[in-house]
Amino acid sequence: MKAVAWRTVCAVALVAALTGCGSDADPDAAAAVGVVGIDGGKGKTSGALSAEQVRSALPTNERLGGVFVGDDLVAFEGEPALQACAEETGTTCDGVVAAGHKEAAVRGDASDDRVEFTLFSFDSQQAASAAAKGLAVKRRSYEPAPTPTQLSVGADETEAFTRGKGSTEVVMRVGNVMAYVKVGMTDIDDAKHMATIQVDLIKKA
Repeated sequence: MKAVAWRTVCAVALVAALTGCGSDADPDAAAAVGVVGIDGGKGKTSGALSAEQVRSALPTNERLGGVFVGDDLVAFEGEPALQACAEETGTTCDGVVAAGHKEAAVRGDASDDRVEFTLFSFDSQQAASAAAKGLAVKRRSYEPAPTPTQLSVGADETEAFTRGKGSTEVVMRVGNVMAYVKVGMTDIDDAKHMATIQVDLIKKA
């Protein structure tokens, strides 16, 4: 899903009084509309991450190494999360709880060196796995045909593939969360690094 589509869904979520989007969202305002906080939230008891927890699991530019600039984080739940998940994965996304997205590019780099992070939290591991498999099938169908790539990043399930010389895509399941990391960089180690950062942040959320 393109960034503009994510911003559109986020705007709908705000109108619907769901959790805020962007890095400058007021945490007190979010709490006022019933967002479950990171401490003692439903993610800690059911395995599903709330929108606020999903937001905390997305990497900031600083976490990526300080050389990145890019869009603010977006995170939301409810019907906007379901719509975003269905569009991204091509599945029904039964049991989706929350969604989040982040994009960043290398500062001052005239090339296409950039990275995208997409998260969907579900009410069960089975639902997260089904969405991950659906997304992997969808992404593999795009041309040019990708080449399978072996990456060990600490996820419960991982499927990675490269497309051309400068794009690696990693689809993962970490507990009840489906994560998709798209890295537009030529070095496969960059993709592994980005995917590992994402896995670690999900585990800490």
